[in-house]
Amino acid sequence: MKAVILLAGIGSRLHPLTLDRPKSLLPMAGSTTLHHMISKLQRNGITSFIVVCGHMQEMIEAYIGEAFPALDVSFVRNEHYLATNTGYSLMLARPALAGESFVKLDGDVMFDEEIIQRLMATSSEASVVCVDHTAVNDEVIKVICDSGGRIARIGNRIAVDQAIGESIGIEKISAEAAPVLFDRLEQMMQSKEHWKDYYEVAYDDIIQAGARFVPLDITGLKWVEMDTNEDYRQALRDFA
Repeated sequence: MKAVILLAGIGSRLHPLTLDRPKSLLPMAGSTTLHHMISKLQRNGITSFIVVCGHMQEMIEAYIGEAFPALDVSFVRNEHYLATNTGYSLMLARPALAGESFVKLDGDVMFDEEIIQRLMATSSEASVVCVDHTAVNDEVIKVICDSGGRIARIGNRIAVDQAIGESIGIEKISAEAAPVLFDRLEQMMQSKEHWKDYYEVAYDDIIQAGARFVPLDITGLKWVEMDTNEDYRQALRDFA
């Protein structure tokens, strides 16, 4: 199976730490966030990688080439990374996937390896979203499920009191859902008014059209999305 890692962002909320390097290459538990991510994926059956870059792409390519010289990796450049968001970056990975199922990861998430172990053990019939039930707030990507346990809605505009938890930015997209997802992303990105949309907007659209997405409960396992300096300090504490 392939993994898509989204690394195009500039990490401005982590300044000054990210003035001279992308946030995926910040020091973390003896190496970097990116090194931990790739290593954990490799140990759990991921054999091929698509890395979507933009900001400081040359540094990311050089790092991966040195740290993982035998890695099967394709680099995809988001030329519009300053004007776009994760939905646009994910759309660009389509040609390298050729309709296959894949694991998608935000490049700024540090996580327990058991999260990937659980994700890879799920059925291939549905797309799977890793969800933490601990707490949600207005800003995070929230998930609502129907009476049958399938995801009914996903996004950051969902009411907190309706959500079962927070999506952590790691999903497995089924081979059935992948072409529908990319068709929707391409349709959205034809208009620049959607360039700043997160990929979850497309997830939500195809879920409402019938695509089968299910939650994977990872509550109790450690993970940190490193948007701010405090997030980074939390990751250093959790994964020291």
